Amino acid sequence: MLTSELYGLTLAATGLLSILFILLFYLLVRKAFSIRERNQIEIEKKQYEEPIFTFLVDGQLKRGVTPSTFTQKKAVEELLAKFAGLLEGEQEKKRIFELAQIHLSDFYRIRLKSRKWSDRMNALFHIEDFKIRSLEGNIISLFEKKKITRDEAIHVLRILAAFQSKEIYSLLLDRFNSLSTYEYRNILTRLDENHFDQFVLGFNKCGIPMQSAILDVMGTERKLKYVSFIESVFRAYSGEIKIRALKTLGEIGYVKDIDLYLPLCKSAKWEERMMAAKLIGVLRERKGIPDLKALLHDSNWWVRSQAGQSIKSFSDGEKVLQSILETSSDTFARDMAWEWLHKGD
Repeated sequence: MLTSELYGLTLAATGLLSILFILLFYLLVRKAFSIRERNQIEIEKKQYEEPIFTFLVDGQLKRGVTPSTFTQKKAVEELLAKFAGLLEGEQEKKRIFELAQIHLSDFYRIRLKSRKWSDRMNALFHIEDFKIRSLEGNIISLFEKKKITRDEAIHVLRILAAFQSKEIYSLLLDRFNSLSTYEYRNILTRLDENHFDQFVLGFNKCGIPMQSAILDVMGTERKLKYVSFIESVFRAYSGEIKIRALKTLGEIGYVKDIDLYLPLCKSAKWEERMMAAKLIGVLRERKGIPDLKALLHDSNWWVRSQAGQSIKSFSDGEKVLQSILETSSDTFARDMAWEWLHKGD
């Protein structure tokens, strides 16, 4: 009985060692193959570097660049990526994109169909960097894959936005309507004005995260053309979107009539009081100074801090803060006045 058990254990140990040796052999072979491939790519890069650089600088190829193998295409890819980071001229960039279109589009078209997630994502990154617009249809076809990951989907949407694809509006509204505000913002910032305005016109059809992203992009770009629209959103909506609209107006730094916003200084919502304080400071609206003094005594720290910052933005703001520091009976108001008086010292 004991002998048979020892025999069984010996067989199991022998089998395990065999598997480990096979795995080790596989890893060694794979490592050797990887080193060999890397060396070959470096050899190909030395061959292509001079003619590619010459073409990028003066537009002429002294020797042909016709990569056909995997290592040759990787060499061209790495060289173009390197020069894209070094050369800043518009003409040089245009020539980089031209070479990528000619020599790498088929390479990426194949890799987009790969079963390996890393191959597909790598292809997407380079298609975006090299602006290979001819692959737009192939990129859209990724959505037909049942197992497309969220990361892939978001990256595809980013590329389509950068390419100003006519599909981007319907894709975001109908198919990908559950992304975060950050993800929508990252996509929408890539659109030109005409494509972005599609989302402005369809604002009421969007969910809150996309509406928030649309307003954020308007604030970031600080374009006065959107002020009337933002003010209409402020009047028509409530909750988060109303606050976002107010924040966007503050970032743009313009409203048609400040009197419409001064009552917010007495709002029951601290977010609205804070944004009203910010708006008064951004606009340097002197009629709002009494409201700012009152808000410096607010029960909410964020409101007090914004009121202090806005007061300091006026030419005589430090005098106002000094007066509050010396005369107010509110400890919190005095502390905030002192903080902003010494901010930046």
